[in-house]
Amino acid sequence: MEFWAQRTVSPMDGREGWTVVNDGYVEHDRAAQYLRSVVDRGGSVGTARAYAGRLALWLSWTSAAHADDASPGVEELAAFARWLERTPSRKHRRGRNRRRATDRNVVMLGAARSAATVDGILAAVVEFVRFGASRDWCAPAVAGRLSSRTELRFIPPGMERGERTDTPVVQRRAVRRRRVERPPATLTAGQVGAVVDACANLRDRFVVAALYATGLRLAELCGLHLADLHFVPSAVHLGCQVSGPHLHVVRREDNENRALAKSIWPRVMPVTTGLVRCHNAYRRQRDLVPAAAESDYLLVNLWRPPLGRALRPDGVEQLFVQLSGKVGFRVRPHMLRHSFASEVARTTKDPALVKELLGHASVRSTDVYLHARWGDMRSAVDGHGQARGNLR
Repeated sequence: MEFWAQRTVSPMDGREGWTVVNDGYVEHDRAAQYLRSVVDRGGSVGTARAYAGRLALWLSWTSAAHADDASPGVEELAAFARWLERTPSRKHRRGRNRRRATDRNVVMLGAARSAATVDGILAAVVEFVRFGASRDWCAPAVAGRLSSRTELRFIPPGMERGERTDTPVVQRRAVRRRRVERPPATLTAGQVGAVVDACANLRDRFVVAALYATGLRLAELCGLHLADLHFVPSAVHLGCQVSGPHLHVVRREDNENRALAKSIWPRVMPVTTGLVRCHNAYRRQRDLVPAAAESDYLLVNLWRPPLGRALRPDGVEQLFVQLSGKVGFRVRPHMLRHSFASEVARTTKDPALVKELLGHASVRSTDVYLHARWGDMRSAVDGHGQARGNLR
């Protein structure tokens, strides 16, 4: 039996969520409880969606292997990891709808999954097991064997019951996969300029410019209200003590376009005067549409009904697909966030600053932007050679 991630919408308040169902669309109760807890603890809908897909893979594998999905051992997780490495993603199945495709064969497209992807899936499984231990789905010792997201600790039998044993505790690293760190996909300033030039209107130009100039996540940008923008030298008259043009990123669960900021903590983002000018040009065009002028959302529909409705994140995703076709290279909203972060990290060399600007929970998340580039390495070596003199 196979399991799949499934989007849900509450009939009470329209709130979006994610769960896991089998081929007969029967919900997996334990996975559903865990995914609800992810959102209840402050996680975004996007996080729940990612975890739902990972848990669906785990439940599909345990169903085929006749393993206990709530109480796995180190051996089961290692076998699951090997299966992930060998088995391509289900998105490569033939057929328009991969869930109902008659041919379930997979198409090999190079390596099945990267080590980082396998580690991410295992991390979701580990968190699911730990959640299950708090709900008495498994013994606490089962969750206690899991020492971290990517490293599992083997406890000899008997020791978990408090008995003395001469068997040493063995650090099992079979589940951990060797990572090859790759820099995030970024765009050059020239490529961003080409994308801006390919936009058909001022709103789309502002969307591209805003993502590149602020590093906001797509959902954060689509969730902005006009009241969040303080594009003036001083906002004291608005009750804000922050100086200079800036915007406030605020998580709102009642946005009509379901754009939900990832972090529950609000943050302030400074903006450039160039972005302010781009915003002003867009606002003049926006406010010519009566329905748009009455909306408090920054990004709204201007040409397609319903006019004035807040722009949905998936609509912006489709815009970038069209822009990719125009410019001749792949461009996605998150690539602009990576480009912003990489340029700030390269200029400032300050991971704490990058962390605050991006709204990351941990400074470790910025490490990927601080890796040396080949051009930097070449310049450093050439500079060292010039300083010491050429050796004969």
